[in-house]
Amino acid sequence: MHQTCRYAHGHSSLVILPAVCLPWGVFLKFNLHCTLAVLAFCLGAAWSFGGNFIPLPVEELAARSQLVVRGTVLAKSCQRDEAGRIFTRVELAVAEVWKGGLATNRFTIVHGGGVLGEEQAGVSGQVEFSMGEEVVAFLVLNRRGEGVCLGLAQGKFEIWRDAASGEHYARNPIFGGPPPTAVSRSKLAASAVPSNWRLKVSDLKQRVGAVGK
Repeated sequence: MHQTCRYAHGHSSLVILPAVCLPWGVFLKFNLHCTLAVLAFCLGAAWSFGGNFIPLPVEELAARSQLVVRGTVLAKSCQRDEAGRIFTRVELAVAEVWKGGLATNRFTIVHGGGVLGEEQAGVSGQVEFSMGEEVVAFLVLNRRGEGVCLGLAQGKFEIWRDAASGEHYARNPIFGGPPPTAVSRSKLAASAVPSNWRLKVSDLKQRVGAVGK
């Protein structure tokens, strides 16, 4: 039986490692208030991640992926597998295929964890998807042909739009800087995120394409 997923706040996958995301050269160019806000976000995120974490460059993600798609989350449901483990099924409306091939514009992604009824299961560092979210997903295929994000949370880039410029940017837990929502919670404008941290969706697509299909 399918049931709608809900998630506890303690299982956020928006995680950034300070050692990777906070080069001192950037700090010197950044005002004190914004630096402290981003540092607080990163330290809190790293604490919530737990365990070991090996950053994967975009080119490695692309090379190891069987399928790279851009799309929007249409639906989510939590289920149990044959072993009784809770997992989440995500239905994606595919807008573009950057690597691999699809015969349809709908695709299913699965990941471990979720909430089924009153029972909750979590996986450290696991990817999470939100309804209506636009993403770029770096995927390998399971034996049922469903997508599994490569490198857990690293395999999903959320897409956000800069209201001032109209440009679309992408970020995962390592690349693209902290999300605008994290900055706004610190009462800072989205423009306070350093421009050299931002990753344009067009640039991400170009880097994937450079790896070859």
